[in-house]
Amino acid sequence: MADRPATCAHCDKRLSKKSWYYRNGKWFCKRRCWEDAKAKAAEVKPPAEGQQPAAAAA
Repeated sequence: MADRPATCAHCDKRLSKKSWYYRNGKWFCKRRCWEDAKAKAAEVKPPAEGQQPAAAAA
């Protein structure tokens, strides 16, 4: 496993020894940050193959 960074991947808070989460290749300070990052990643999905992005279609 990779070395643990000093800050959370989502909110940049310092990681405490007491609680940190390693999920999907990133370190998070608490479960809420992990869930927020997961939800944000689900919102920003790449377009399906053969379709143009909405910004390029305009």
